[in-house]
Amino acid sequence: MSKLFGWMSLSALLLLPVPGAVAGQTATPLSPDREGNALNPRWSPDGAQVAYEVTFPREKVTSLFMVEARTGREEEVLPPSGSSGLGGRFLERKQVNHEFSWASRGGLYAFASSGADDEFDLYIKGVTTPIGSEEKEGGAVFSSDSRYLAFSSARTGEGDLYLIDIFELEAPPRRLTADPGLEFYADFAPNRSALAYSSLNEDGANIHVIDDVSAASPTARALTAWKATQLKPSWSPDGRRIAFYSNHHKEDRTHFDLYVAAASGDGIPQKLLEDVIPNERRGPAWTPDSRSIVTVKDDPNAGDPLMIVDVASKLSRALQTGTVNNSEPNVGKDGEGRVTVAFVSQGMRGSEAQAWRRVWLFTLPPS
Repeated sequence: MSKLFGWMSLSALLLLPVPGAVAGQTATPLSPDREGNALNPRWSPDGAQVAYEVTFPREKVTSLFMVEARTGREEEVLPPSGSSGLGGRFLERKQVNHEFSWASRGGLYAFASSGADDEFDLYIKGVTTPIGSEEKEGGAVFSSDSRYLAFSSARTGEGDLYLIDIFELEAPPRRLTADPGLEFYADFAPNRSALAYSSLNEDGANIHVIDDVSAASPTARALTAWKATQLKPSWSPDGRRIAFYSNHHKEDRTHFDLYVAAASGDGIPQKLLEDVIPNERRGPAWTPDSRSIVTVKDDPNAGDPLMIVDVASKLSRALQTGTVNNSEPNVGKDGEGRVTVAFVSQGMRGSEAQAWRRVWLFTLPPS
């Protein structure tokens, strides 16, 4: 399972012939320089912190950190010291802690953690007992009201989605999917208990939606039905659209494009931008106003620039961050209400200090 967004709108700004997001503005580093690569930065709902992972190739571990966006102070995220079932494996510091997921309230979060046996468990902040079974669990995501936690589990031997009611942690998880194949990359809709996810079978991977996970017998509908790979759905903040990555009609199936579809299933999914680099853990990064998406153009010669795409017009342009080898954008509002992209980069263009990827911040122009 582990592999398992004023007087002028932002959309109007995209149409102006301005060479950069803000004249003279560049990105600034947030996380410290380590001998490992950062990935998957995630803004906290209050904009005070960014959670992110660091993979350390020498130690062959992945660690989780939370860093304050204003001060840079950070702390490592670990399973509780009194967690049941840890044994001695965590004392050896060989665990992988990753796939961080914020809840919408109370500073609550969840993540996946494993020891040397490579069997991942889920942990919720403040809960000492791991969630799940003796098989791999991961990809946890909270519902918008923080009541439900959906995750993928290998307990059936294939990989299905399960649901936990946070108010009833003593109850066993409820199985949401039972189709042949693998269901993963789940994402909850804002303001309701609908869930989008990728479903993989012999014909490819497609986006499916469960309109109400709290129903007695939840059913899924297909949002795409292409013999291709459609991955990592991401709901727009207004709940009207779902963005995802797809290699539909690509000659090289290792390359992906950015698509968007009506969450209702009406109409045909639309391609927004060709040749993008998918995020590792989560789907495309929407701006809070639901009008635009920040993604990464797969263009090594240009340093894999961050791009902002207007969904209505499909117009896109590069954000002038000054950085190269960019990836993993996540858009949120910082503690002062500014719409800011947290992303990963190897550093500034032309800098000699380009060894390991760090988390950087870039503030978008006011809408």
